[in-house]
Amino acid sequence: MTPTPSLNQAPLRQWLRVAAAGAGHPRLLELGFLPLENVRVLQRSWLPGGALVVQVGDAVFGLRPEEAAKIPVQPSAA
Repeated sequence: MTPTPSLNQAPLRQWLRVAAAGAGHPRLLELGFLPLENVRVLQRSWLPGGALVVQVGDAVFGLRPEEAAKIPVQPSAA
């Protein structure tokens, strides 16, 4: 069984969905990283270990790579 990729590993500007398991942290759920919600990485920092700019629904956030790694993703149906 292959592991589910995380948002930290997602390609830029490609719409994905948060996997049915959802984000692994209550704070991320509060921000809207809910199961099956559309999400994409808009930009990555050029610094090693730097932040990612991500869009979930209509909201845009900056996440640390460690936080993005807690968000399992799957291909979007659209």
